[in-house]
Amino acid sequence: MANVGIGEIPEEFKNKNPGKDLLDIIPIELIREFKAFVFDKKDNTIHIGAEDPELEALRLYLKNTFPGKIVWYKAKEEDVNFILENYAIDFKQEILSLLNTDLEKKGLVSDLIDLTISYALVQKVSDVHIEPTAEEIRVRFRIDGLLYKMFSIPLSLQSEMITRFKVLANLKIDESRRPQEGRIDRKLFTGILLRISIVPTLFGEKVVMRVMDDSNKDLNLEDLGFSQQHQEIISKNIDKPYGMILVSGPTGSGKTTTLYCLLQLLKKDGVNISTLEDPIEYALQGVNQIQINKRVDLTFSSGLRALLRQDPDVIMVGEVRDSETAIMASDAAMTGHLVFSTVHTNNAPSVFIRLLEMGVEDFVIASTINFIIAQRLVRRICPDCAEKKPLDKAIVKKIMNHEGILSVLKNKYGMDERSLHKNAFVTGKGCETCIHSGYSGRIGIYELLDVNKKIHDMILAKRPAADIKEALKESGYVDMVEDGVDKVMKGITTFPEVIRTTKDT
Repeated sequence: MANVGIGEIPEEFKNKNPGKDLLDIIPIELIREFKAFVFDKKDNTIHIGAEDPELEALRLYLKNTFPGKIVWYKAKEEDVNFILENYAIDFKQEILSLLNTDLEKKGLVSDLIDLTISYALVQKVSDVHIEPTAEEIRVRFRIDGLLYKMFSIPLSLQSEMITRFKVLANLKIDESRRPQEGRIDRKLFTGILLRISIVPTLFGEKVVMRVMDDSNKDLNLEDLGFSQQHQEIISKNIDKPYGMILVSGPTGSGKTTTLYCLLQLLKKDGVNISTLEDPIEYALQGVNQIQINKRVDLTFSSGLRALLRQDPDVIMVGEVRDSETAIMASDAAMTGHLVFSTVHTNNAPSVFIRLLEMGVEDFVIASTINFIIAQRLVRRICPDCAEKKPLDKAIVKKIMNHEGILSVLKNKYGMDERSLHKNAFVTGKGCETCIHSGYSGRIGIYELLDVNKKIHDMILAKRPAADIKEALKESGYVDMVEDGVDKVMKGITTFPEVIRTTKDT
């Protein structure tokens, strides 16, 4: 593989769409991962722009997939972003063009499905909804936690599309009355795993695809949005040889990603890490991962019982769902194991109450919990269309009705209603990159509860969560609302996002 002098991409190729044939040499998900793309090809030689031309994983991939010569060029971040944006536009145009043809006659439904999946990957979606209505099949993408309608498909294609999905996911083609679940093999779409759910609805079967993007497994604490103060608390507690570390939040708040990030910090020779998950979202190298399977009575509680005989040092239980699992996990933490898990509560102090309700003894809770993370995900302001502007009157009114945000603004930033109207804050104007939403990507807002002597005594006294939270504030506790406001003031997210995600805290 030739490594011809690395220079910058020639001007004639800048801000120019290379075309799908060239872009397909490095698939879209790898363009995003490697930050590299093919912009020219002559005979048996390809010309590649890469932010890091010396990246070992990129060179190994091309060595195994392209037998010819390679000329390397240094690409800038804006070069890669231009390619990704145009890739998305191309897919949308191809889909709309395909829908204008006689799909039934030409048998191009499989092409439509492939393009839809590729389009979803470009837009970094978490889920694809293909749902029949009385008039059409609606295709919606969940991007950064919210659903957007992308295009519609004629109802006449419904039967053939459902059959194609069932074939891809190895499901029963002749079963349409019961829900079915499956996966699309990685080999069909390079490096991406799709979890498929099909359920019968009033107007026919609906398909939801969950995109399992394992790029999140390698994120660090700073990438996830943890402050320096939070990182210090985490570093101090994960070095303890035993105890429980719990992550709390609603479904879709990034709890599993946080747990994976914490496990990455513990991976080293001499440590046996085992997990019980439902489902296993990403494959973690050096970690023994077990998939829950209720059909064979492999539940969190039975799996945990088996794991304790496997000489573990670190155990991750995907979720504490019942009393038996809660009690067993707590006992494991007391007997010399470091246990990670998740639980559903509105905030960190409420975790103690939840465990008490599950039958865990108060002295066990007070003795075993090292610290608790409660979190939500807020959308990041799109960097391509970020601008400073005054707040709308409606937003100011919502802020004034949000006691938590108002308290932080007044006590920490010295702001009142007048200064909210007067000051300008960063927001997203909306552009092609962010589908005119003003947001691109998500980041966490957190509260970390570090169990000290005072909190230990309050747990034993079975004090309510509100009293515990009040006591924490005396020692400089930063709750989710305050962390969210801090990120607004730094121009990372917006007040509407913090309001939307902290209503229940």
